[in-house]
Amino acid sequence: MSEYLFSRDDKVVVIASDGVWEFLENIDVARIVYPFYLQKNAEGAAENLVRASFKRWRKEESVIDDITCIVIFLDVK
Repeated sequence: MSEYLFSRDDKVVVIASDGVWEFLENIDVARIVYPFYLQKNAEGAAENLVRASFKRWRKEESVIDDITCIVIFLDVK
């Protein structure tokens, strides 16, 4: 079990399967999610992460599976 205390600087949590992390680096995820964070659209961020992962995966392999993610926007006070 892990525990993490969020601070005011923490804005987003991305929980994703290896289908996302295998093809996207942390900086890629941040760049995709940030515009949606500004719009307060976590669903759009998750959809675009899955879409970006799918596109990169399809370039490298013919079988695509296990692309799952949850995006949570935080409002830590």
